[in-house]
Amino acid sequence: MFEENNDKYVEPLVSLTFLPNSNNQFIWQSQRDGFNHLYLFNTDGELIKQLTSGELVVTSFDGFDKSGENIFFTSTKESPLEKNFYRVNVETGEMYNLTNEKGIHKVIVNSNSDYMIDSYNNVSTPRIINLINHKGKIIQNLLTTENPLKEYAIGKTKIFVIKNDEGVALYCRMITPPDFDSTKKYPVIVYVYGGPHDQEITNVFGSGKYFLWFYMMAQKGFIVFTLDNRGSSNRGLEFEQATFRRLGTVEVKDQMTGVNYLKSLAYVDTNRFGVYGWSYGGFMATSLMLKTNNAFKVAVGGGSVIDWKYYEVMYGERYMDTPQSNPKGYEESSLLNYVGNLNGKLFLCNGTNDPTVVWQNSLMFIKKCEELNKPIDYLPYIGHEHGVIGKDAVHLYEKITGYFLNNL
Repeated sequence: MFEENNDKYVEPLVSLTFLPNSNNQFIWQSQRDGFNHLYLFNTDGELIKQLTSGELVVTSFDGFDKSGENIFFTSTKESPLEKNFYRVNVETGEMYNLTNEKGIHKVIVNSNSDYMIDSYNNVSTPRIINLINHKGKIIQNLLTTENPLKEYAIGKTKIFVIKNDEGVALYCRMITPPDFDSTKKYPVIVYVYGGPHDQEITNVFGSGKYFLWFYMMAQKGFIVFTLDNRGSSNRGLEFEQATFRRLGTVEVKDQMTGVNYLKSLAYVDTNRFGVYGWSYGGFMATSLMLKTNNAFKVAVGGGSVIDWKYYEVMYGERYMDTPQSNPKGYEESSLLNYVGNLNGKLFLCNGTNDPTVVWQNSLMFIKKCEELNKPIDYLPYIGHEHGVIGKDAVHLYEKITGYFLNNL
C-alpha cells in the first residue's frame, strides 16, 4: 500500500487502527514530517489527510469516541515536558485539549465518551485524579494524594533549559541538598541515560528507586544533575537522529554543555564531578569518564555497552548501521579504544546472564584495563540479567552510594 522512507532509519512501532465501522480507512502513526503524528489512510495506500501537525509529538493514540467522529490521543503539544490528552475531529481537524493542568496526564474514557478519569502529577503534585466530562470540565475530584515524602528533608528540584553550542535547547534537572547554602561548594553527581526512547526530564513528581536515590544523595551533600541530550526522545526526529552512526559523540558533547554550565555556578566544586548510568546510561557514564579530558573524577556504569558490534542487531544496527558499512562509527564508539585515558575511579558492574548487554562487553573492558595497567573496580552480579533485582539491588545501591561517598 505504501512505504515509510528516511535517509537514516524508520521505526514503525505502532500498528495501524481502522476507523470504527470502516473496512477501508485507518489511522497510521509516522514521523515523516519530523514529528510523530496521526495520518488517515485508505486501503489503496492513499493519504486522505494528516490529522495532527506541528512541532509536537503524539506519544499515544488512545482510541475513538462513541460516534467514531473524534480521536483521542496524548501529546507534548503544550511542552516537551508535559503530556496532555486531546480530542481531534477526523473530518474538520478541530483539536481540543481536555486536560489543562500542567504535568503528565493519563486518561481513561468511558464507553459513552461522555466522562473520563484524568490522573496526573507534576513536580509539586504527587497525584490528582479527577472525573471530567467530554469538554474537560472537572465534575468531581476522586483523589488528591498527600505528599508521601513530606516528612523527609527533600532538596529543591529545579527544571530549566540551557543551549548547546549549536543553539539547541537542552532540558535539565537539578536537585540540591536540603540544607543548600550558596556560599558553600558542592560536589556533583550527573545521572545520565541519553539514549533512544528515553526522556528523563519531564514535569513529573519524583518517585521510584532512582528519584529516592537522588534525594538521598542530595541529603548526603551532593548536587544531582540530569540533562536530556540529543538522541533522546519526544523532541522530534532531527533531535533523535543527531546521533545516527556515531553513538557516544553528540551525546557526550551535550552532556559537557551541562557540565560547563555547572562549572559556571559559584556553589559547584569544579574538581568533584561524578557520573552514574545504567545500560545506555552505563555506556554514557563510561564515555564521559574516558572522553572528556578528566572532567569527571568518579564514574559508575551498570550494564554498560562497551562495543556496539556486540549489541543486539535490531537496536544496534538501526542506530549505527552494520559494522561493515560503518567501520569508522563503530571504531569511534568502542570504549575499548579509550581505556588509555582512564584516570580517576571507575566502577563497572554487569549481570552475568545479561541477554541485552552481554557479559563479553565488560569482560573485554577489564581485559584491556589489565593490559594497560589501568586500575578499575568491577563487580559481576551472578545470575542477574540486564537489571539487578531483589535483595541484590540493595547490595548494588549500597555499593554505588559508598563509591561516591568514598571517592567524591
